[in-house]
Amino acid sequence: MTNEHEIERWNGETARRWLAERARHAAVRDRLIPHLLDAAAVSPGDRVLDVGCGCGDTTRALALSAGPDGTVVGLDVSEPLLAVARREVAGVRFVRGDAQVHPLPPAGFDVVVSSFGVLFFDDPVAAFGNLRAALRPGGRLAFLSWQDPLANEVFAIPLRVLQGYGYELADVGNDPLADPLRITTILASAGFGAVRVRPVDEPARLGADAADVLAYATGTTQVRELLAGDVRAGRIRAAMEREFAARQRAGGVWVRAAAYLVTATAAG
Repeated sequence: MTNEHEIERWNGETARRWLAERARHAAVRDRLIPHLLDAAAVSPGDRVLDVGCGCGDTTRALALSAGPDGTVVGLDVSEPLLAVARREVAGVRFVRGDAQVHPLPPAGFDVVVSSFGVLFFDDPVAAFGNLRAALRPGGRLAFLSWQDPLANEVFAIPLRVLQGYGYELADVGNDPLADPLRITTILASAGFGAVRVRPVDEPARLGADAADVLAYATGTTQVRELLAGDVRAGRIRAAMEREFAARQRAGGVWVRAAAYLVTATAAG
């Protein structure tokens, strides 16, 4: 199976944690999503595919733009997230499937959109090739991906503290969609043209206060596993909490969310 590990994660513990933190994740993306919707430029009557649609928050906005004469399909591998989407979003067909291999109607869509839902493919070229084949010639692709974790305060603060304590974070920075040159190469290889990768940077509310954000950050799989058994864990957590406290503003802890807004056109 392609993407087997990710499919397992997003139908198990990762999905449960995601749903428990759904409001936090929505707040982090809140000021980034309008950039995506503007770039997607969905018009009444458009046929739209939302890849990695999750609970359907972005799909709902796309459906409003497509209107009653349009068609919107949400695609995701996670049945727990799709169950929420089907309950909460009317007028959209939600499908469980892996965008890398799922049989999509040839030239069946005018626009393919994704809000951080194209980050988990085993073979990005094959996945985007499958999506390109689902677009009509000249159809549009628009998605958001995260910038490098160490350049993006949504993830960087605990990682930087860990580095300060001598941790070598070998897996950080390996995301191909965190590199504009690799993004361009992948999309060109998959049959897209007019590729544009634009950095977007917005304030993001990460949580209510430093203690709340610390509990979230140290509960992630990566940080939790790194700190397990480390006799310095208490000091490391305290250092992280100080960093979060320094970003306390009215209404919560605010950081800079750094993403790439990617647009492209399906070649004929």
